[in-house]
Amino acid sequence: MKSTDWTSVVLAAGLLLAGQCALAQDGMAGGGRQRGGFGGGQPVAGTVTAASKDSVTIKTDAGDVYTVTATDTARIMHDRQPIKMSDVKPGDSVTAMGTVDAAKKTVQAMMINDIDAATVQKAKDDLGKTYITGKITAIDLDNAKVTVLRADGVSQSITLDEGTSIQKGARGIQVGLQAEMGGGGRGGMGGGRPGGNGAAVAPAAPESITLADVKMGDSIVASGALKGGVFVPVKMGVVEAGAGGGRRRGAAPAADGSGPPASAPPAGPPPLAPPQ
Repeated sequence: MKSTDWTSVVLAAGLLLAGQCALAQDGMAGGGRQRGGFGGGQPVAGTVTAASKDSVTIKTDAGDVYTVTATDTARIMHDRQPIKMSDVKPGDSVTAMGTVDAAKKTVQAMMINDIDAATVQKAKDDLGKTYITGKITAIDLDNAKVTVLRADGVSQSITLDEGTSIQKGARGIQVGLQAEMGGGGRGGMGGGRPGGNGAAVAPAAPESITLADVKMGDSIVASGALKGGVFVPVKMGVVEAGAGGGRRRGAAPAADGSGPPASAPPAGPPPLAPPQ
């Protein structure tokens, strides 16, 4: 099996609504995301092997070791809450976005997202058991079965039953998974977007769809459980194939959250390390 970037798996599952794409969304007020990452920068992700108050050293799944420092105006986030560089610990997974020097193996980061080691380990342990995320490769409508190429490269067949609800988009499911796996960590997040008076505004209910609306190539994020050794989703969010490449020019995200989730790329985990 190929090496798995578990930071990508966590982000793809929506366990944290702050990651490669969410960082760009948070940090670019009204600006478009450029190719290559946030503000023209590049994302690099890996496991923290050493940490100090000023920098962290991360090792990517490709085996490359980068030293990450933060700019004076950098945002360092955990569970969408600001933290200090000194709060990042060895064993955590970090996605850093900024100026990458591939030769010197350094990243001068404008944005850093930290995922604690316990959350990453839980994502590893629970994938395919209590949640699944990946790309649909086959659909059996007669038997309500779907084959998913998971974010870790494993193909898994899942079965829907009368208790399965399917929705367009994965926002609510992401929040639920984040609460289950990331809750109780360093910081939390609010239950909705702030309104004009500062009060939280609950997002609109997602659009319900049926299995007949789901197509091969679509991506899913689903929560559920094993029944007789087969994963049965309780809630399944579907993102249409090709919907995660960014907003169309001039288009705003749907008010009901049916557009692509910020942290769930439709075709599996994005390449977080720069090309070798």
